Amino acid sequence: MPAFHLLSEWTFHAPPATLWAKIADSPRYPRWWPGFERAEQVDDAGDVVRCRVRGDLGLRLEFVQRVVVREPPARLEFHADGDLIGRGTWTLAAHDGGTRVVMLWEVDLGRPWLRALSRLPPIKRWMARSHHRVMEQGRRSLTAQLGE
Repeated sequence: MPAFHLLSEWTFHAPPATLWAKIADSPRYPRWWPGFERAEQVDDAGDVVRCRVRGDLGLRLEFVQRVVVREPPARLEFHADGDLIGRGTWTLAAHDGGTRVVMLWEVDLGRPWLRALSRLPPIKRWMARSHHRVMEQGRRSLTAQLGE
């Protein structure tokens, strides 16, 4: 069972297709998402991407995400392996003339020492807050890009 169940919910004025174009193109995340240091496409289709994210206190996590479900413009699911192990799911739905975006991470940590530390409640809370700050950076940047 994954140690982390992290939910982020965003609302935008733009339609789902506009958001899909940004969210489904993870190799371009570093261009607009401050927490993403690297997102390197590994395969021709763009379904396998090697990522590195930077959280609080400079903690860097590297993982490979493999898309397993792509249903434009509504759902993107991927499996992660590396420093993050588990599943991520993006869900986009029309909402009040715009789009509601939900991202669910169900992950554990791959490095044994990080996994052990994450079992300590204060460290687990810190890691979850770090995740939410990175997600908030992405939301703000995307909002600015869309001119909202």
